[in-house]
Amino acid sequence: MRCKTYRRPSDDSNIEGTFVTVSAIKVDGKTVEGFEKQTIDISAYHDGETKLIYSDMVEASSYNSVSLEIDYESDASGNSPGCYVLTSDNQKHNLQTSSSTSSELSFSKDFEVQSNENSSLVFDFDLRKTIQRNENSAETQYSFVAASEMASGVRVISENSTGEIEGNVTGSAISDDKEYIVYAYKKGEYNASTETQGQTGSNLLFMNAVTSSKVKQDGSYKLSFLEEGDYEIHVASYNRTSTESELSFSAIANAVSAVNNIILSNITVSSNTTIQLDLTVSLSI
Repeated sequence: MRCKTYRRPSDDSNIEGTFVTVSAIKVDGKTVEGFEKQTIDISAYHDGETKLIYSDMVEASSYNSVSLEIDYESDASGNSPGCYVLTSDNQKHNLQTSSSTSSELSFSKDFEVQSNENSSLVFDFDLRKTIQRNENSAETQYSFVAASEMASGVRVISENSTGEIEGNVTGSAISDDKEYIVYAYKKGEYNASTETQGQTGSNLLFMNAVTSSKVKQDGSYKLSFLEEGDYEIHVASYNRTSTESELSFSAIANAVSAVNNIILSNITVSSNTTIQLDLTVSLSI
């Protein structure tokens, strides 16, 4: 069985790295043998790139849960803290939110390990959903969200059952003073009135998106590790300035496929496939 980590983007350009220390992996409540404590810069892996954190033999069987034990106190080298954000001024910001020195992130996930075959699980950390900025804190500028919100910020996916959507974004709305983020939702689960309003204690926008991708300067985007099923695609514009590290939500863009007859509210993803989906965006004035 192989376990990998992956991340989705943060809206904060001041973040240089996001480090999480994993001290153990459990499957169905039992600690796997052979895993060594690791500190992972999860912000370094994107656009389908992953970090392999475990690869070893486990009993061929059906399983229904997996857990990560997180060490807040020290990293793999024994230095404190174990989990932190590194900002552009080379400062470490402790992400610990409680007095506990560790916690366990547990996920219900049905998966099967078969004899003489590789089974790969990907832990998809959404930095937007798991890290919050503490505007008024004198101790640390960043922290993990509340424990009750963490589970919604990490997906566990069987890699062999996923596909991806990628493409380029063009249009009259593209400009140097704006950023665009492409969001994928399960079909029928997008509601503009709620998704564009802050939700949960961290006041997060687009809370129910399955995954997202910030459009790069060359116009490209990539939505990775989408489980088989039907999705809808939405694009949001954000304002940015040279003095602000955070993006400020501006509007939902009018997005259409650059290819006729492709409806963005009904995109079917199959396993081990890549959908090429070029988008044209505009903004209503």
